[in-house]
Amino acid sequence: MFTLAVFIGIYSYALAILGWLGRLGWGEIWGVTTVMLMVGLFHLRKFAVGQIGHIGLIGLIIAQAGVNLVGAMGPERGFDALWYHLPIPKIWLEAHKIFFIGGNLYYSAMPKLVDMLYVWGETPAKLMHLVFGLLSTAVTYKLARKWLEQKWALLAAVIFYSNLVVGWQSITAYIDLGRTFFEVLAFYLLVNKKIYKSAIVIGLAMATKIWAMGSLGILGVLVALGMGWRKSVKFVILALVVAAPWYVFAWASTGNPIYPIGSVPIDVVWGGINILRLADPINPIYVMVLPVIWMARKKIPVTIMAYCLLSFGMWYITPRTGGGRFLLPYLPVWSVAVAVVIKRLRDEEIKKFLVATVIALAVISIGYRAVANYGLMVRPRSSDLPVQLDLGRKT
Repeated sequence: MFTLAVFIGIYSYALAILGWLGRLGWGEIWGVTTVMLMVGLFHLRKFAVGQIGHIGLIGLIIAQAGVNLVGAMGPERGFDALWYHLPIPKIWLEAHKIFFIGGNLYYSAMPKLVDMLYVWGETPAKLMHLVFGLLSTAVTYKLARKWLEQKWALLAAVIFYSNLVVGWQSITAYIDLGRTFFEVLAFYLLVNKKIYKSAIVIGLAMATKIWAMGSLGILGVLVALGMGWRKSVKFVILALVVAAPWYVFAWASTGNPIYPIGSVPIDVVWGGINILRLADPINPIYVMVLPVIWMARKKIPVTIMAYCLLSFGMWYITPRTGGGRFLLPYLPVWSVAVAVVIKRLRDEEIKKFLVATVIALAVISIGYRAVANYGLMVRPRSSDLPVQLDLGRKT
């Protein structure tokens, strides 16, 4: 997974370099893509696949993925996708270069590691984002296997992938599932003591979205607690170096490396929010297990508990305009934590009830997303709707 993450990062940066050099044309894009595919095929290795088993849980993930695929093949409806995730790469491609656009597209100065992949257009972009969701689920499973046997690790994967916010994100050209993949992989590498690989991957997350800086802080604290502050400083510096090109571009274009933060008025949400009533719903199982955590507290890995507490605190003190979407990068580890708690409960009746609840919520999620996707299909396409962008106003 680390190799795949670095491969994606190199490919995105290669496209960005073409743009910064004023050479972002289809000929150059195809050239870079061909080279990267050849390198990828050359390094492709066969890997052993263990006994699958537990068809029911796997079937839930496959069914959810199938529903999400249908949605991803439909027209784009996401507000941010139509506002800047898709238009900005298209404008850069038409101009054959990357530049700060300004006006309503002031987001053009923000990190664009995943957005650069969207030069391929709407449907490929949505399919890429769907794949990021599946990759995040796979890493969630691998992370859970550190502490749980296969069936319980699969339960953690089901908990994550059945989140309604994951289903919605899987059908649209946003970037949050890309950030989620990089962040959960960075945490997985960290718990495996691969500190510098973790730093590289969290750097890719920050090159995807500014708010991933908060996750750098979380992982930096965990490194400091486990290995000392000197190792933590090295970890943070390496991550910043990986993410630096996009922040340097923002600084050179606007004078602010974290633009538009502090430069453009942005409507954000601060203060208390009911986690069960977010605009983008998350799985209620996270709240349902809270009353029984005390019963399994001594059996929960310290690293998992520390991450969950720090991540919730980070989400709480940062703007939450995105609702559940801004919690998305933390949900894989939260899902593992829930699976660990359920597995290690002594009360069999409570354990069975919670497992049944997870399965029921997954089935509900599949049905809900299927109905929602059908509703999106029968509405007018985004290309039929008027879109006006003020590209002349400077910010």
